[in-house]
Amino acid sequence: MIVGSAKSVASAKAGHYYAHRSNRFWHLLQATGLTGGEFIPHTEDRSVLNHGVGLTDVVPGRAESDDSNLAPVDFDLPGFVSKMEFLRPVVIAFNGGTSAGQVSRHLGHGAMPIGPADWTLGGAATWRLPSSSSRHAAGGYDAKEAQWAEFGEWARIRLEQVSED
Repeated sequence: MIVGSAKSVASAKAGHYYAHRSNRFWHLLQATGLTGGEFIPHTEDRSVLNHGVGLTDVVPGRAESDDSNLAPVDFDLPGFVSKMEFLRPVVIAFNGGTSAGQVSRHLGHGAMPIGPADWTLGGAATWRLPSSSSRHAAGGYDAKEAQWAEFGEWARIRLEQVSED
């Protein structure tokens, strides 16, 4: 499960996740290897389910392109936690610091640095990815892509462990 903060205005208008042309999400997802190396365009976002990947947000009822404009009341953290406990994904990856930080603090943990966390949610291992947004380009795209690829390797190991059990 890949978790964002809120759909952008462009995504809400298009009716598809990560639809803004400058957001590199779909290229970064391809770099994880979780889609078998297939590039999926935003217009086919629902097809990620065919690869065992889900997409959701912690702010389900509002479109906002700048997380700094989100208010605490916008986040449905209890609803998100319930959703993860019901769906029971193997891995939960947070696309950026806003969603990761909100959930981590809600569960009583501190800040969540990029990489794997030492806590689980609904039995799922958790990982914070660098944001796919072009607004967050510290370190450059190549570094971001490498971190997403590292996550993909980590996630595939966990998925293989579950399929062996």
